[in-house]
Amino acid sequence: IWAGSCAIYKNHIQSIQHKLETGRVGSSNKVTITTVDNKRYIIWCLSTTNIKKIKTPDVEFCTFDQLAHVDKQSGAFLHAIDAWGWDKSLRFQFQKSGVPERLLPSKEQIEEVRRLSNRCITTDLLIVVRKGLEERTCGESVYVSDKEIFDSILLKQKNIVAKAPWSSSGRGVRYFFDGKMTENACNWTVNTIRNQGGIMIEPIYNKVKDFGVEFVRYNDGTVRFLGLSLFETRGGAYTGSLLATEMAKREVISKFISLDLLDEIVCRLECNLASLLSPLGDLSMCLGVDMMIVAQKEGSGFLVNPCVEVNLRRTMGLVALDISSKINRQQGFMAISYDNKKYHLRITNN
Repeated sequence: IWAGSCAIYKNHIQSIQHKLETGRVGSSNKVTITTVDNKRYIIWCLSTTNIKKIKTPDVEFCTFDQLAHVDKQSGAFLHAIDAWGWDKSLRFQFQKSGVPERLLPSKEQIEEVRRLSNRCITTDLLIVVRKGLEERTCGESVYVSDKEIFDSILLKQKNIVAKAPWSSSGRGVRYFFDGKMTENACNWTVNTIRNQGGIMIEPIYNKVKDFGVEFVRYNDGTVRFLGLSLFETRGGAYTGSLLATEMAKREVISKFISLDLLDEIVCRLECNLASLLSPLGDLSMCLGVDMMIVAQKEGSGFLVNPCVEVNLRRTMGLVALDISSKINRQQGFMAISYDNKKYHLRITNN
């Protein structure tokens, strides 16, 4: 968008106000654009349709091969890459497509993303987040790199869940009951330890509800809470999310734990994640922390596990947050379905 000799990128726009003004030569819409750096620009639009075009972001789908020519095709300046999540492969694809190095994370930052994506970071994070809250929270995890130690823990605890250090979407998770291990499970355990260096062991909880908290990390290293995510899983894999206001979601959680406890956990996560992710330097990203509500024995109330998993990437919970802010309904449900060899995003009334 041009305001005189100044170019304004749509994703830099913070707010738009317009007013119809009439003069000697006719009527026109005076549009005041405020950008994220609090600068104001005034342009004139004869048609309200043009105002709607300003408010609506331009979306242009393109392949990796087209990225190098995006400037020429759309007349826009490629000034940032905001990925779902970063890894070596994605960086290489962008680099191969001609995206400038200055827009990509460094190789060192990519290595740190991988290191910090290891599930074993939840062990230390659980300790600091739960400190002083042990009676109202639960959660423990052990990282082992020896099959014999794994077997001894299984024999002692009987029921455990084992997780590969690097995996996602319910993959890399196995449940063990009554201290028993099938041949297939044994091979999986041995291969995971050999290929990934170790394996995570956690108790099996009496889970009653999944939920999560979503954050954004800015390039100055600060971490800010974005909102709650109430989601459902099947077999450990994500199936859908509740679409609702923050107030409605907090009301759901308040049926199990106090909101004061929830707010304290979120505050501690903001602080500790900022410290934990400091090796990422100026890399900005979205991330989510999965949690669960656990029923105590004999109906004596509920506990919260404040850090089941840390996802150093965007999550479907963040998608739900964004959709919730745009739909004109009080509450709904966003689900992922698969048919005809395609995935579909469906939004229904809850």
